[in-house]
Amino acid sequence: MLWSELVVSAIGGVGVAGIVTVLRVASSRRKVPNALSRRVTRRHYLSAVLDLSQRGDVHRLDAFVPHLQPAANDPVLREIQVAWQRVNDRLGVRLVTRESQECLTAAAELLSRGIDIRVATALNTDELSYHVFSGAVHHTVLNHREGSRDRPNRLDGMSPAKVFQSHFEQVWDESLPLESVLADQVMRGLRRRGDRTEIAQQLRDLRSKYALDPVAEEAVVRHIAFRNTAPVVFVTGLPGAGKSVVRRRLADKLTALRFQVDELSDYVYAFHDFVHNLLMLNEDRGRGFTADVGGAFRVSNEENLRPALDALAQRVWKNRATSAITLVEFARSDVIKALNVFGEAVLSSCHLIHVRASTEVRSARLGARAQPPRIQITEPDITITVSDDHRLPSVVANSLYVVDDYGKLRVHDSVAGRVHAIDNELDDPNGAEVDAELDGFIENIVRPYRTLVA
Repeated sequence: MLWSELVVSAIGGVGVAGIVTVLRVASSRRKVPNALSRRVTRRHYLSAVLDLSQRGDVHRLDAFVPHLQPAANDPVLREIQVAWQRVNDRLGVRLVTRESQECLTAAAELLSRGIDIRVATALNTDELSYHVFSGAVHHTVLNHREGSRDRPNRLDGMSPAKVFQSHFEQVWDESLPLESVLADQVMRGLRRRGDRTEIAQQLRDLRSKYALDPVAEEAVVRHIAFRNTAPVVFVTGLPGAGKSVVRRRLADKLTALRFQVDELSDYVYAFHDFVHNLLMLNEDRGRGFTADVGGAFRVSNEENLRPALDALAQRVWKNRATSAITLVEFARSDVIKALNVFGEAVLSSCHLIHVRASTEVRSARLGARAQPPRIQITEPDITITVSDDHRLPSVVANSLYVVDDYGKLRVHDSVAGRVHAIDNELDDPNGAEVDAELDGFIENIVRPYRTLVA
């Protein structure tokens, strides 16, 4: 072959390759990609996340990370965890991952740094993860993981952040706290419910499996203690004693400890019966109810409130299938009789807080309490919201709720040893006294379980 022919052939080949490249580029500009297209190494992806995490103008982070990895000996992941801890000290970090050993081990590392982690238990796998960084400027880092390859992208601005934030809130609400998921693994592994020797062994196995440090282990122990001995907490006492204050403050404390809490009150169910009677919707509901001023109602006999108590008990039974701690508030002249409605299965694993105050103090509080129901119309719906500070007619307070039966309650077989009294005689605007009592209540439940792994 002549040199001239070889040169022409080579130039022709280069020309064809060039034409093909031009056609591909032109085609790619018209074709919508079916994935985040540019592949990078994981190191580059993590570096981008680290860079944003370390920015001082980032105040909050919400992240959906189905492939969360433990830091172990990875210096970049450790730096990311440290940076997230700083962001958490500002306005908070929330993270959702899935239920795999690797993800839960990594989540436990973040839990030890005070970061709020939830687990999407129904999520087996997901190729897409995202981090929504909020602050002076919003940044969203997406990553489409394909095998061992990452295809990340960064979107700046409020609009894309809102889209992913909306999805995150939905997933967050549907997910369970990490502590609850780990506690559930312990509970499911028990052959005999409540056997503390078994619980201790299950806890040791859990600590080894997920490399739990003392901070993470303490958080899990709290959840096991409440799930095992106090999944239901009754808050009782005469009207005006301060039951609602105690219930709300206990709910706040448990929520801060990452429990899911369901607050229930029989007044909501009683008001439901009252409305049914008022509108003549059901002759069997609301019998004996009479309307009073300020959106209140009267009953002549506590038996008229029995359907409301039955409905409340059914709700408590329904909650037994969940991991939530149920706080149940009600007032009755005969608390023991009312408790029996809930059944032995509930009473055998509950605690009870009985709130007390003198007749004079209770009367003064009831006299100052007159928050009417709030009615809101959003066509075609009408919503009625009742207040904890609802009005109670004095004739009801003076006829039905006269004697505090705490003395009988504390020694009753069904709850003996699990009744905690709170004296709420003095008005305490900051709630310091009540908070101290509730801190002691929580500690009394957790302490025996803490010693299991000491």
